[in-house]
Amino acid sequence: MSEPFSARLRAATWTDHKAAEQTTFLDDLTRGRLTVAAHAALTAQYHLIYEVLEEAARSWQGDPIAGVFHHEGLTRLPALAADLEFLLGADWRDALSPVPAAAAYVARLREAAFTDPGAYVAHHYNRYLGDLSGGQYLARALARAYDLTLGGDGLRFYAFDLGDLDAFKNGYRAALDAAPWDEAAQESVVAEVKLAYQLNTDVLADLGRAHPNPFPPEVIAQIMRHMNDDHADDSLLICRAALPEPTRPRTSSAAMSGMDAAGIEFRAVVDGVDTPVRVPFAARLTERAQVRVEVTRLYREACQILGVPAR
Repeated sequence: MSEPFSARLRAATWTDHKAAEQTTFLDDLTRGRLTVAAHAALTAQYHLIYEVLEEAARSWQGDPIAGVFHHEGLTRLPALAADLEFLLGADWRDALSPVPAAAAYVARLREAAFTDPGAYVAHHYNRYLGDLSGGQYLARALARAYDLTLGGDGLRFYAFDLGDLDAFKNGYRAALDAAPWDEAAQESVVAEVKLAYQLNTDVLADLGRAHPNPFPPEVIAQIMRHMNDDHADDSLLICRAALPEPTRPRTSSAAMSGMDAAGIEFRAVVDGVDTPVRVPFAARLTERAQVRVEVTRLYREACQILGVPAR
């Protein structure tokens, strides 16, 4: 018995799928290294893409092949509009300016998804099956990183009213398997899915250039070196002030071990035991110059708490 087309499609595009998931922009976004403006920017690009994709879906209604793939519960535009209004306010439409890769993506959809049922299904599969799978992980990571509620404001795009998502995806794959495509048509679908993954990856790369992580590893390493070489005593005071009062006198040393936009991390020695200490910043930092200001504030605040004169 030959392998189902859905399985062959997944296997043939797996490398492309992983490349789209493992972009620097998505990694930084899901780890909370970027501002919420980066999340809003991604949502705006999605609105531009889904606006065309869902227009294509409407055009294929009633088609015996392409028409079976779209379910009303998949429609994303209302959720995207609600998310953008929450994230950007009433003037959210002003943010609907495509990055170059999104413009190319939309152009490809207009070129192929309205006239070729296989191409339409390829893009439909790429976006919606992705949203129902990896998109659910992405939603959870974004909720943690930006203090949002799953299925609520700012994340409605990822919430689907489809019942059992695994069952729905299985039904979608069964429709792929049942589509009356010959081998050449199936290969064309595979090629279009691979192109769709590349277009998605290019959009994420453009967003990464527009919203770079202000604290990449090399910058954090430079800050750590400066703090540990020149300000070890300041780090000790900051840690003592952050720790419970009884442990403060028993904290003998501290060294910076990391940071992100929301806080700075140390390894402090308390009663001879290496102890992690994280001290939150007063506000999320967006550029390197703010680190010096915030660490100075933490140092002066620590001096006040501990009753020692600041230099």
